[in-house]
Amino acid sequence: WHFDGDALATRARKLQEVGYIKYSGRDVARGVIDAGSAGSALIGLDETLRYFNAQQSLDFANFHYDLPVRTRAGSWEVIVLGGIATIGGAFALGYAKKAGEKLAENDFKSIGLKDILKRSLSATKTLAKVVKHTRRSRGWESARFSMERPDAQIVLLNDHGEELLVPAEYFRWYQQMPSNLLIRMTSVVRRDRVLSIGLADDSPEDEVTVLETDKPLFETASDEELDEDFLFPELIHGNLTTLEGRLIRGSEASNSVGLEYQG
Repeated sequence: WHFDGDALATRARKLQEVGYIKYSGRDVARGVIDAGSAGSALIGLDETLRYFNAQQSLDFANFHYDLPVRTRAGSWEVIVLGGIATIGGAFALGYAKKAGEKLAENDFKSIGLKDILKRSLSATKTLAKVVKHTRRSRGWESARFSMERPDAQIVLLNDHGEELLVPAEYFRWYQQMPSNLLIRMTSVVRRDRVLSIGLADDSPEDEVTVLETDKPLFETASDEELDEDFLFPELIHGNLTTLEGRLIRGSEASNSVGLEYQG
């Protein structure tokens, strides 16, 4: 193999910190965590960001791409990185050239992947805040719609009548998400291991933390929903899988197809 330090340095300069998830406490004081917990946290972060990326554009559900991260010790911290250049330009990473060109033609011609990831990580942080505020992982009812700020906001009330403002766009994304979207990340929380989610420009007060006492709130998926995880056991994270079936419908409007597979 060949180590090209100049190339790595050039690529690093094209990456900026977007935000982070962090596990801190006595259990990870030296930045060491068990492999199983690390794997669950990273896969959970990957799945969550990809979900919210796809809400911003269906292109993110159709093309292969990589999400760059790096770890930082002190606590066990995963830094999400984004590119300065546009998707159609220098920061292509795992995109095929065709995918990059298609994205450039559509919504993100002048927006870098950094901006997209920042919105996705912000939606992740806000989701954790919503779950803690309402004490449940789904089924929220909005108290009212607020136009008091430049961006439309949904007002959520908890059982104590306390209000939480949530961007209307995020709230729409939450309505169709899997109820266990954050479980992989929150399952790693322990009594001496606290999860924090934040953006790069957040102050410590802006972080959202998940304690061991909060953990059950993120694990309230019904048995039926959890059973759905085994509907396609052939689908394994990170593996290329081929399912042979029969196309039964297609919708150009929603860019989707229906597949009949083993009944």
